[in-house]
Amino acid sequence: MNRHGLALSFSLCIGTSLLVQSALAQQIPLPRPRPAEFGPSNITLPEPEEIPQKPAAVEAPATPEPAKAAPVKTPPKAIIATDASRETLIAEINRTLAGMKHFSALFVQNGSDGQRATGSLAVLRPGRLRFDYDPPNAIEVIADGNVVAIRDNRLGTQDVYSIGLTPLKFLLRDTINVENDAKIIDVKVSGERVIINLEDSSTFGGTSRISLGFDRQTMLLKQWTVTDPQGYDVSILLTAINLDDAPEPLLFVVPEKPGTAKTR
Repeated sequence: MNRHGLALSFSLCIGTSLLVQSALAQQIPLPRPRPAEFGPSNITLPEPEEIPQKPAAVEAPATPEPAKAAPVKTPPKAIIATDASRETLIAEINRTLAGMKHFSALFVQNGSDGQRATGSLAVLRPGRLRFDYDPPNAIEVIADGNVVAIRDNRLGTQDVYSIGLTPLKFLLRDTINVENDAKIIDVKVSGERVIINLEDSSTFGGTSRISLGFDRQTMLLKQWTVTDPQGYDVSILLTAINLDDAPEPLLFVVPEKPGTAKTR
């Protein structure tokens, strides 16, 4: 990927492929080019193994205790029907994304060459997003509503881009309508996921392909894959999603220079 290629999580943005450039390759190894004879990438989202939740303990009637809050309090919905119409699926996706005004999560990032990185994500709509990669990486990706900054606190570099050039910018809008912001290739129910495949021709360097995966029962955004204009794939899987606690606004302030203390 060239120096100006965007790999966000945002991914959302998600960026996301997560806005990581070749200048950062010492911290986050980037995928190798896809051989031309292999043809275009066929994006598929893996079905991650879900960790079963422990059943709630039965409290004695005489000494009841309040139940502990789960990371996500969104009530379960009826499972999306396998034969749900395109219009129904798109409406559910728009409704779900519009309702995610803020959230935080842990993420696992996988490149098409098998490289893996982990970290944490925070989103505060409209326009604000932050990826912090776990050590030994020293990368931060911060969107403040206007620009996206890719910061390497070890090398002391900071590159800033317009948020409008990032592949998942529409996830950060105040009003979300995926049909207005990207070209929908298809939308379907596959196993335990509702998957929508998109193309965005306004990303840096050309057209990016984006695949979003939602939990079929709760319709929470759980994962995405971004293929940048050069054919590199980056996938993000979200865990420990928290919709209840809004991140601090100061997390999304872009410092004047890298290497300064984190606000987290």
